[in-house]
Amino acid sequence: MAIVNLNSFDELGEHANRHEWLLLDFWAPWCAPCKAMNPVLEQFSELNPETAVIKVDVDNKQDLAVKFGVRAIPTMVLLRRDQFLGQDTGSKSLSDLTDWIDGLKQTASQPA
Repeated sequence: MAIVNLNSFDELGEHANRHEWLLLDFWAPWCAPCKAMNPVLEQFSELNPETAVIKVDVDNKQDLAVKFGVRAIPTMVLLRRDQFLGQDTGSKSLSDLTDWIDGLKQTASQPA
């Protein structure tokens, strides 16, 4: 699945209706670590088509950054539809990103 740039909060709801798993990437064009994450996110997106990767430019979507408590970038947020599962900050390798997401998915799938 292709990486999507989020333009509005309503679009987030539309993505949640179409995809069970959403990975939000809070970033900015001037952020070097954010730029370093782009190839990692592209690889992750290709290998994990069940997870929608959605980029949120914090300069343009400050309301969403505030809603999710983003204080540093890059910040990754994993959602299951509209349920918040976890948040992590900083650039990561593909294996670290995959391990973090798989761990959250596994925890979310366990009965309460």
